[in-house]
Amino acid sequence: MRSEAGDPSAAYGAFDAGRHLSGVAGILASLEWDNFDYDPDLTRKALTAPGVTTIVAAAGETGVVVGFAQVFADGVFQAHLGLLAVDESWHRRGVGRGLVQEAFARAGARRMDLIASDESLEFYRSFRHREQAGFRIYAEDKEES
Repeated sequence: MRSEAGDPSAAYGAFDAGRHLSGVAGILASLEWDNFDYDPDLTRKALTAPGVTTIVAAAGETGVVVGFAQVFADGVFQAHLGLLAVDESWHRRGVGRGLVQEAFARAGARRMDLIASDESLEFYRSFRHREQAGFRIYAEDKEES
């Protein structure tokens, strides 16, 4: 874990299911994000799948997970930021920015695409960027909202 990016009181490192899974699941639950159906095993599988880089931010003194990012990348040029979540008590302290910077470094990407929620637009607009329309499409067999 290193603390070079973002908030110096947070350290950034690779996701380790044994150490970080419960913290990541706790953040998802606190934000009421059901991305992995609140299933710890599904969460672990999604965050450690081939082609996925998952980074955690941990509080420097306690090691408690305060944020994480899930990135899909080709390792050369292109990446997609699948998830970025920061514990609400750590908002506006540089943790999200630190996770994005760490994601670029670890994924080896020059650009990163993402789908942003309305409440996160200001944050993503603070980076060098180009906005464009996007879609999230779903398989026919499962209803999603």
